[in-house]
Amino acid sequence: MSLTSTILFDRPQKEIASLIVNRIGASSNTSIVSGFATPGGLDAIIDPIGARPQRLRTLVIGAATYPSFDAFDDLVAAGVPIDRLRVHLGHSSRTGGIKNPFARYHPMLHSKIYYMELSDSTACAIVGSHNLTSFALSGLNGEAAIMLEGPAVSPEFDQIRKHIETARSQAVQYDPALKEAYAWWTREFIDGLKAEMGLPVGWTSTRTILIFASAGPNSRPKGGEQLYFEIPEGIEQIVSLQTEAHLFLFDALPGDPWQALQAAASAAAHYTCKIQGVENRQGNREVNADWRIDGARPVLLSVPSGQYRPTPALGKQQVRADVERGDVEPFEYLFERERKGWEPEFSPNEQLLVADQVAKGTALIEARGGKRFTQSWALVKGLVAREGSAKERDAAALKLAAPESGSFVLVSLRRRRRGSSFHEESAL
Repeated sequence: MSLTSTILFDRPQKEIASLIVNRIGASSNTSIVSGFATPGGLDAIIDPIGARPQRLRTLVIGAATYPSFDAFDDLVAAGVPIDRLRVHLGHSSRTGGIKNPFARYHPMLHSKIYYMELSDSTACAIVGSHNLTSFALSGLNGEAAIMLEGPAVSPEFDQIRKHIETARSQAVQYDPALKEAYAWWTREFIDGLKAEMGLPVGWTSTRTILIFASAGPNSRPKGGEQLYFEIPEGIEQIVSLQTEAHLFLFDALPGDPWQALQAAASAAAHYTCKIQGVENRQGNREVNADWRIDGARPVLLSVPSGQYRPTPALGKQQVRADVERGDVEPFEYLFERERKGWEPEFSPNEQLLVADQVAKGTALIEARGGKRFTQSWALVKGLVAREGSAKERDAAALKLAAPESGSFVLVSLRRRRRGSSFHEESAL
């Protein structure tokens, strides 16, 4: 008899709980290694183990919820010897920190193996991505695995048994008195992973005008000189917040505003300016200015007389700024208001219905205090920002000063210093 392999399955989602239950029920002994477990996963395979507890030779998990360890207690109460239940705590190291003296995000057990030996000297092993959770086993996750079946003496099964024994030897025996500690250790890992997500922090809701323009090598403003430019009419909160304007000069202007933003740090010259006045519509017939920004692809031009008579284009307002210094702090800029999260965008056509996917008798129970529930799940096709503050009154005008408008004179709504910490909390 030769070894056979079966790819599980022909779709990203299909339940394998019934297959595992069937093989466990026919086995003389069963060993399971799983990186993560939930009450629903244990419940999905409990029936054949409860019918003959001694058949469970080894159960090793790497992480689990507190209710999962309650399920471990149920296994012990059903007759499973406690020394066959193991918890693999992974690896860690001292950090030297005060807040977190050890590494919370650490190497961990990630194997998923369901190994069953049958009375006819054959064996079955399911090796893949399925953790011991109801989402995985009931066909709600996208999972992949290979099922091997054949003589138990096959070399492939020798390697699988060796891996199971290695995982078992590295794990500690389950101790009911340490359930809270085990769950805490899992939470520490998750919190450490959260800190590693690298979501940027440090954004300030500060309006900043960005001006990208070409200029000759001799066209360089000096501190105290005045700059004139125009922005879309209707943009508010400029002078009242003492808005800065950041001027970036290039020998040759990049192809579009997005490229200009990317190239800002390598501009030939850059200046921090302070807004001094804004005039809607016709505004001033004559303004004090040493420099002016001209054209759809802006060019910095000198005003030798220091007096400029503007002719604003329709829908533009006049802006005057003082050049404060010949540098700009390195910032990242955003052009939309603060987000407070994201909302899933559901596909109207593709759904996973629990009633259709879960094998008969398999309950969908996750870490919800053992509560059984039935729910339909829609495929998420995208994420839409959940805005965090009221819409700006000048939102329409701001769109005309965003990079997608094609303008090289932009109004950023938020900024953060480059090099600010990306971690939500210190890892130490």
